Amino acid sequence: MTQRVSVGLQLYTLREQLAQDFFGTLDAVAASGITEVELAGEYGGLDGPGLRAALAERGLTATAAHIGGQVWEQDTAGQIDFLHGVGVKRAVYPWFKGEGQEWVKLAEQLEGLSQKLAAEGISLSYHNHDHELSETLDGQPVLDVLLERAPTLQLELDTAWVYAGGKDPVEYLKRYADRTPLVHLKDLRRDGEGWLTVELGAGEVPLTAILEAVPPGATVFYEQDQADGMASVKASLEFLGSLGK
Repeated sequence: MTQRVSVGLQLYTLREQLAQDFFGTLDAVAASGITEVELAGEYGGLDGPGLRAALAERGLTATAAHIGGQVWEQDTAGQIDFLHGVGVKRAVYPWFKGEGQEWVKLAEQLEGLSQKLAAEGISLSYHNHDHELSETLDGQPVLDVLLERAPTLQLELDTAWVYAGGKDPVEYLKRYADRTPLVHLKDLRRDGEGWLTVELGAGEVPLTAILEAVPPGATVFYEQDQADGMASVKASLEFLGSLGK
């Protein structure tokens, strides 16, 4: 039997629906029973306090937000103000693709940003994809190098991409338990030479074992990169319900 873990929604799953009907999509999310969300760049034209109010009206709370590197470089102070306004205390660096020493440079940049955000009461986590596990630097997976060289940086472990990168997501959850306040739960199936994200329970990722290994106190967000809108969300929630989630 898996431990009881509350699962929220990474709103990137519904990015197209949010772009078309922001408030209606939030209504549908709330009606599904979800109470916690992670932001991913679509704010309905609202500022921080406005977004916080719109979420609260629907019984929703944003506890984490994906903010890309270019945005940080262009307006760090503005992003901090936005996070304070919406009440988010966990920022996530969502993506990077580089080679060799570019990862070392990124680690230095993220360590600096992490310390700056910490002074504002905000933590910074790095969200992995598969290449940080399958690619190596000095004999180590790039993800391990990044975390070693940025000691205050935390981790949003995307367990499905760890699996796709050829590593054991359960082992990584245990290895970095004290640095993983955020976990992404998704499912994958092979699609030719690549991977397709599917509804929870419809792929090959060991979801039950992952849920058992989630560090105490960590926040789990379901995410599906290629999704059929709310139909996918509901199917995944039904799967979680079958596990007692």
